[in-house]
Amino acid sequence: MTGAAIASTPGLADMIRHHSLLYADLAHPVALLRGQAPQTQLATYWPYANANDPATLAERETKPYSALMASSQAMISRDILDAYPLNKHQKLLDVGGGEGAFASAAAMSSPHLQIGLFDLPSVAARAEQKLRAQGLAERAEVHGGNFFKDPIPAGFDIISLVRVIHDHNDDDALKLLKAIHRALPPGGRLLLAEPMSATPGAESVGDAYFGFYLLAMGKGRPRTSDALQKLLKTAGFLQPRLLRTSRPILVRAIVADR
Repeated sequence: MTGAAIASTPGLADMIRHHSLLYADLAHPVALLRGQAPQTQLATYWPYANANDPATLAERETKPYSALMASSQAMISRDILDAYPLNKHQKLLDVGGGEGAFASAAAMSSPHLQIGLFDLPSVAARAEQKLRAQGLAERAEVHGGNFFKDPIPAGFDIISLVRVIHDHNDDDALKLLKAIHRALPPGGRLLLAEPMSATPGAESVGDAYFGFYLLAMGKGRPRTSDALQKLLKTAGFLQPRLLRTSRPILVRAIVADR
């Protein structure tokens, strides 16, 4: 039964294989905490962390991590869309949307919804191919770029950030949130979803597991829902509020208004 559960859970087997890199990096946890660890295997696997210009990365460099995120994204997309159905929205832009797993899930859940995706050029190219293969080409627009340097595409009434903000330190996270605030129209909405620190009943997962994971990645940190809401307010967003998700140990969600 255990094997059947693993085999039937999208992305789980890939995530388990990927975690061998994390376990190798955790051989020296004190060095990670002190910032004295050598180049970690996870940072090598996740090439964005140390690239001078991530937008120039080739597909061979971004493909492994992007494919992993795509396979595991399906596992949490249902939880996010159950917590926040998109029926009232017309156009969704998924920023840092990888290969389009969340955007396509959103399109399937709301047949009227037009979708967009913004990610590094080599990642966006793979997303475009996958969305076309799913029959979503007429409902989708894909943009390649660096969201720290290039303008966030406008014309969308909701923008999503799924497992993106915790990959970045406070200065970069705030810079990205401000850019999204500028891109949204008045009355537009941001949907932010990721694992969060201090999740009731899962404090050790949010604080220890994701904390060490991001240390090994080389960037970012898990944040509490209160810390994220504070960042959103600083970026200019109004009324950030935490939504209830079915598996908060995996993902929690916050919406905020422009």
